[in-house]
Amino acid sequence: MRGIRGRTGLLYVIVGGMLAAVVAGVVVWFSAGRAQQHAANLDQLERACAGLLPREQLRGFVTGNSAGVLEEYGTMLDPGQESRALLDCTLSWGAGRWEPEALVQVRVEALIATQVAAADAGYRSIGDFPMPLPPGARGSTGADDRVNGSEVSASLQVECPRGLPGRSRPSERFQVSVELPSKADSEYDVPASDHLVAARTAVGVANWVIDRQNCGREPITTDASPRPVEGATPTKLCAWMDPAELEFAEEEWEFSGDGTYDQRVGSCVGRIAGYGAPPGMPVVGVTAESWSGAFARGAYERHAYAGTAPGRRAPSPTTPAGSVVIKDSGIPPTLVLWAESVCDRGPSYHRIAVTPELGFGDKKEVVVDGHVRKRFSTDARAALDRYLAAADGWPQRSRCHDTKILGEVEQWLR
Repeated sequence: MRGIRGRTGLLYVIVGGMLAAVVAGVVVWFSAGRAQQHAANLDQLERACAGLLPREQLRGFVTGNSAGVLEEYGTMLDPGQESRALLDCTLSWGAGRWEPEALVQVRVEALIATQVAAADAGYRSIGDFPMPLPPGARGSTGADDRVNGSEVSASLQVECPRGLPGRSRPSERFQVSVELPSKADSEYDVPASDHLVAARTAVGVANWVIDRQNCGREPITTDASPRPVEGATPTKLCAWMDPAELEFAEEEWEFSGDGTYDQRVGSCVGRIAGYGAPPGMPVVGVTAESWSGAFARGAYERHAYAGTAPGRRAPSPTTPAGSVVIKDSGIPPTLVLWAESVCDRGPSYHRIAVTPELGFGDKKEVVVDGHVRKRFSTDARAALDRYLAAADGWPQRSRCHDTKILGEVEQWLR
């Protein structure tokens, strides 16, 4: 019996050793396979999307668990192909439950007139493209949540004086759209560096199109430092926004707005830096926006549809003493003044919005005396007059004239 047990134990040792060797071999084989697949995916990243992707920034998203999935087409990749896109490229890694673990998308499309009008109607200049852009180019960046993590995007629209071939109708503008993965946990945590990478990628793609299509314009430079659009002082285009001169809240203010001039649209924003409630219901925030040409039509139609254009609702009811009651809706109450001008690019709209501090506190509503309510209108008109007269402001730069006041909009809960 003792001999049998000894032979059995020896057999277990041999079998165990063989299993361990097999397991080790399998591990080595899988490791080698993953390393080989990872190298193949990195090579794919180098070549994908005409070599226009930010490879160094994307290497960290490349895995070796499975092959990357690349789908690309477009008339600039295959001139004989019929496609609405000049370039359409999608590269993804990892099969998640609902979506790929990481996804890259780049698309370039020549825009026909109807698409340009639709883009103009939905565009609002907020100065969030993190590098200076020349005339004839405008862009923005953004971020969004994914099932796991987040993504950063950039959009850039560029004019081509010589036009773009390949469409049934003439096209003098193209749109670049870029979406890149981000390691941030949510869209609110996406760092400025990721926005800059997306913006630089969009500019690189645009310059590739400009060169290949003989676009008739100089390449967009990317070596300039990000332009400041927020700070304690306004940009040159927004220098008219002086709270002291306008007799707004005597607090510290912060500003944002356009750093470069765009003939189609302009935007300036100022607000107090703190969260206090100054006494006397002073103006603590002001926004000025202008749109021209197709931008103007789209912007006004959008506000009219939302009921925030002049004449869409009756003024607030007043008490016999002339007071109005404003209820707390959770959104700061705003008085908006609209005006219309004729400018270089055609009919234009100006929208001035002033936000008074009503000091709701724990109250559900506030009674605003008649003379204070009239001061809100005076404040809005003063801001508009100063905006229209500023030598470096958008209206003067656009040579606007024949300005007409269209009316007020009370954007508050009654």
